[in-house]
Amino acid sequence: MRLISLSLVVAFVTLAANGHALAPGDRARGFRDGANHHLGDDGLVRALGRAPDERDGEAARMRAHLVHVRQWLGSRPATQPSLQGRRNELLGALDAYTERGVTPQNTHLPWRSPVFIDDDGRICAVGYLMEVTAGRPTAERVARGHRYELLEDIAGKVPEVQGWVEGSGFSLEELASIQPGYSAPTVEQYQIWKIGIPANGPFARVDDYEGKTSGSIAGGHMEGPWERRNSEGAVIGKATLQKGAGTWTSFAADGTKLAEGPYAGDRPHGSWRFYHPSGELAGEGRFERGKRHGAWRFFHDDKARVPVAEGQFDDGMLVGNWRHFDASGKLLALFSTATPAGWEHFYSRGGYLLDVVPGSDGIHHWVHQGNAGADGRQLDLFYDGKRPIFRTDDGQLHDADGNALVRHDDHWESHDCRWSRAEKRSARAGDVVTLHGLITRDRKDNADRSCAEEGTPVTARRAKALDAVAASTQSIRSATPEFLKKVLAADDANDDRSDADAQIIAQMKLSREDMSRVLVSSMAWYVEYPHVDGRFIALFKTLPGYAPKY
Repeated sequence: MRLISLSLVVAFVTLAANGHALAPGDRARGFRDGANHHLGDDGLVRALGRAPDERDGEAARMRAHLVHVRQWLGSRPATQPSLQGRRNELLGALDAYTERGVTPQNTHLPWRSPVFIDDDGRICAVGYLMEVTAGRPTAERVARGHRYELLEDIAGKVPEVQGWVEGSGFSLEELASIQPGYSAPTVEQYQIWKIGIPANGPFARVDDYEGKTSGSIAGGHMEGPWERRNSEGAVIGKATLQKGAGTWTSFAADGTKLAEGPYAGDRPHGSWRFYHPSGELAGEGRFERGKRHGAWRFFHDDKARVPVAEGQFDDGMLVGNWRHFDASGKLLALFSTATPAGWEHFYSRGGYLLDVVPGSDGIHHWVHQGNAGADGRQLDLFYDGKRPIFRTDDGQLHDADGNALVRHDDHWESHDCRWSRAEKRSARAGDVVTLHGLITRDRKDNADRSCAEEGTPVTARRAKALDAVAASTQSIRSATPEFLKKVLAADDANDDRSDADAQIIAQMKLSREDMSRVLVSSMAWYVEYPHVDGRFIALFKTLPGYAPKY
């Protein structure tokens, strides 16, 4: 059997520069940019008397929107007098949600979009209202099939949601006016602000969310001592510059060196280096006029400088093929862009293929992820050297004929799922990218994807092979290095879920023990690797001239 070639045609697609823009189809429907597709940023404008800019964090924008729409909803009656009690109950729930201040994160789309439930289990405002009255399982079912869709579209497709709307005491338009859109991944949100004003004299800027930048400007350029302090007052970056040029040194909050490199033209330009807290080299590459560019290499935390990742950036964006390595320096995974034919009809901006090389169990694992139709998609391929096994994004295993493989207490069964000839042909060839495109097309066309209720037991030999594949999905392919565990642990410390989500958190922590799973969880619509992009996010917070777009 000839499996998919690792030499993929690489296409770089420039993502939307304006992170709050609407999706292409939404513009045609007359929706508005901003926190909500009906109301835009009316809430923040009403509160501050101006449009949002870089001074306004995402949390402030979401709160202003929710407070504004709550006031409007409170002034209107229920759709039916008999539903006034339910409407009042949901208004109270909306108040509680707003006070909690925990909203989802859009980690997949290059435009502002609703996110029903994000990768970490955070639920949107409308989803929370549904959870309060219909239960969390109902909200999770909606999220599985329609995570990034507008409520109007979901209600038109899912009778259960339409029924919930009709019994809520709100109109569909009212509920749709609650549903916020959310900002894109952090690394994509930073932009370089122009210093320029004043042309001469002292400069000081306080960021409510970051800290303070101070220095002097002469002739329109940074001149003399400059520094950045965090919100606690610790110095996190400093340099002495002449006409915007010099060497900038960045620090972590504990004072250890984070990064160092040249400034030119009032922004990073030239060869830069990142450092681990231990002082060992963590990464090296170039900035071009303030943007990461060209070849970059990142290293494990050891004196031997064993690589952990290497690849290319173009104009600040990750492009081409990337390689990831385990602690011994052996190749762990190859990453590349790979967009199935036909995805352009779904407002797709691309797809990604991760090839995890075989481990000790001999099983090769490919993961294709991306977005089609404003909905994150994933298809896995496992190959033991004999037969390919696929796992769709609902967690179901399939063989190369499209049969669902179901594990019972003492045996496996095969259920016919009516795959097309084209799907079977690409599956048998191990072409996970083409197969994913075909499956997505059939889903859009509402093709009958139901599987036969009656199953056929598989042979004992085949069952043994399936058990091995199933075990490989739970085993640790390559232990996550300690330095990366610390980064991920910091994310856990900031997790705002309740104790009721302890099982979700425990599963998430378990997946972070395996480096290959960390790689998979870092790619969907965007790619935002914690050991790569995370370093740039930390650096941007220490540099003068950088600020989030919102």
